[in-house]
Amino acid sequence: MSKIYAYYLINSGKTGILENWEKCQKIVSSQNARYKSFKTVKEAQEWLNSGAEYEKKEKKKSLCDKGKIVPCAIYFDAGTGRGNGVEVRLTDYKGNPLLHKILPKEKINEHKNYYVAKHRSNNYGELVGLYAALVYAKKYEIKKIFGDSSLVLNYWSKGHYNASNIESETIELIKKVTLMRKKFEHQNGIIEKISGDLNPADLGFHK
Repeated sequence: MSKIYAYYLINSGKTGILENWEKCQKIVSSQNARYKSFKTVKEAQEWLNSGAEYEKKEKKKSLCDKGKIVPCAIYFDAGTGRGNGVEVRLTDYKGNPLLHKILPKEKINEHKNYYVAKHRSNNYGELVGLYAALVYAKKYEIKKIFGDSSLVLNYWSKGHYNASNIESETIELIKKVTLMRKKFEHQNGIIEKISGDLNPADLGFHK
């Protein structure tokens, strides 16, 4: 049975009900919006009529709670410390590098990581890390991604950013990652924050 998708655009107050997730995704991806799937049009309309509020759920514990590293997952990080700008790293749960599996050989440095342009910030590097993780996850059918950047995981990759103090290239990547994340999570993918001292991909420059 196909699902019904209802959405509410917070800024404009516009609402809608669709039978196609791709169409709904296109509408909400660039908007401050709330959206939800239902079994029937009636249920969807009732949710919209009641204010399109999400139910408050008990916070789920992270898969990485209590210091446990999750196998069958990939981990990303970014950092400076070698004097060559921001370095991006992607690994499995044992810390084995993975970027060489999705990037050309000439883009991989001697540490099997990737350097972004020297004028880029560490936050941009973390965003590139999540982008690379999503690309890798799609190619190798991985369903769990972990990183330690609160900004990227809780804001940028969810489409929340202040355009007035971010470069246009960064905004374009934010938009791309936001769409990729929504699709990944819609297909039951999990993206969560892990403590930096537990992250297998941690570059260790801050230690």
